[in-house]
Amino acid sequence: MDCEGLTGKVIVPGDPGYERARQDYNRAISQYPAMIVYCTDSRDIANAICRAEKDGLGLRVRSGGHDYEGYSNGTGKLVIDTSLLNQVQINLQDATVKVQAGTRLLSLYEQLYEYGYTFPGGTCPTVAISGLILGGGIGLSTRYLGLTADSLLEASMINYAGEQLVANRQCNSDLFWALRGAGGGNFGVVTDYTFRLEKVDQITVIQLRWDNNKAARDRFLALWQEWLPGLDCRMSAFGGIYPAGAWLNGFFYGTTETARQLLRPFLAIPGLTLEITMYVPFIDAIKIIGAIYPKSETFQAAGRFVQRTLSRNQLDTLIHIIEQAPSERDSSIRVYSLGGAVRDVKPEETAFAYRQADYIMALMSAWKKEDEARAHRRWIMQGFCFIETITLGSYVNFPYNRTQGYLQAYFGKNLPRLQDIKAAYDPYNVFRFPQSLQPPL
Repeated sequence: MDCEGLTGKVIVPGDPGYERARQDYNRAISQYPAMIVYCTDSRDIANAICRAEKDGLGLRVRSGGHDYEGYSNGTGKLVIDTSLLNQVQINLQDATVKVQAGTRLLSLYEQLYEYGYTFPGGTCPTVAISGLILGGGIGLSTRYLGLTADSLLEASMINYAGEQLVANRQCNSDLFWALRGAGGGNFGVVTDYTFRLEKVDQITVIQLRWDNNKAARDRFLALWQEWLPGLDCRMSAFGGIYPAGAWLNGFFYGTTETARQLLRPFLAIPGLTLEITMYVPFIDAIKIIGAIYPKSETFQAAGRFVQRTLSRNQLDTLIHIIEQAPSERDSSIRVYSLGGAVRDVKPEETAFAYRQADYIMALMSAWKKEDEARAHRRWIMQGFCFIETITLGSYVNFPYNRTQGYLQAYFGKNLPRLQDIKAAYDPYNVFRFPQSLQPPL
């Protein structure tokens, strides 16, 4: 394949590294790009955009490759991969950091913690900063420090014409607004971000698990929705149920003693098989939770925002759904805490539309053998049909290809403004993918 005009590291079908390069985190999705361009600077990105236009190739933008539906990749497309853009510059004078788009979270956390800092990022160590922040960004610091997007001060982006734009509150402020919650692959290729930092030392890391305990499973979601609204904002938690039990993971920016007091309703559930509440250096907490994640998975998932108290009948239906799951261990209904600092930011401040939600509820199912995929996908589809009826809006970082009216679901009342911004910054719809923003007709 002719690669004239391209710079950076270019991989095409037939090259020795192609099979590895085309794969994303979710191995359920198998795609065959025409070209993968590993960019090391803005010039590489601009040349790739130009080449895609010249050859009539669709563009995709990939950082860590964790998009649940593989929308950052594509068969026959030119994939701009920013994973080699991974430099971190910490400014100790004003407690900020400039982070390039492909920087992985664990590496970023480690570099920041050397100077006693952190930021509200996610917990999967191999996720890159772009994929996280451009959808808003949740993690186990969210209720205390806000969404990842809430710490963003500035971003740089290469647009459809290969030009570099700076977006902040004073310059391209409409783009800056859009990038904080709706930016993933929609407007251009973001090359770097500047965040404000927070001081951190030790925190309490939490891991609770009830294996082979259906009684705990059946109590978990009801207890979760009672516990979360009044919870100390210094604690954030992820948890869920699966056919054989339940689990809860969390961070508390305080002592173990106080954390255990807050956790008393969960600690009172009989049959704990794992109980960890440890006061540790922040980076150790990150690594403890990060060790849970596999290097890759074969799965499907979908996430929605919960903004109401579920009735007993609705909770019973969720239990019925989990009992129909195709895997005893690898199918789950998960919950991710919101509230706290997420609500301290006015809804109109960013493109993240669901700040009033209490939490995100997600379905996830993973499989090992290809012939099992159909049963898992069918279970996700059937469960999603019910969860849609008890929730309002979908989380764009947990995309699902069967979401009806997906743009409205992801962006809610912000959709018209986002479509206008799309028209202003990408008038020819160069940056498009399944479920991408479209300019207004």
